[in-house]
Amino acid sequence: MKKEQKLNINELSLAINVSLNTINYWYRFKKHFPEEELSKELPDFEQEGIKATRYWKQSDVWKLMEFKKRVPHGRNGVMGAITQKYVNKTTKGGKKHEKGAKCNTVKE
Repeated sequence: MKKEQKLNINELSLAINVSLNTINYWYRFKKHFPEEELSKELPDFEQEGIKATRYWKQSDVWKLMEFKKRVPHGRNGVMGAITQKYVNKTTKGGKKHEKGAKCNTVKE
């Protein structure tokens, strides 16, 4: 039985054509808003220690490509609270997002 190939974040970012920062923002969103429907769509990664390399299964590439299609774009989108926190920018009106702020989920 063959083991499924695992990808690190560099290989994953090339496979789904997004930046490393984008993947990091997605998983920060999942960490801060685990109850959000969008967070539940992100596949879990494997990591042996807190600062160890993260690995995704090859089969997760399709899940992440579908996730990428569903994520709203723009700095004030559903992930705006995370994006703004880590790129040190403000939202409309100059107000910063607070950690634990309510997040609006994508409506279908």
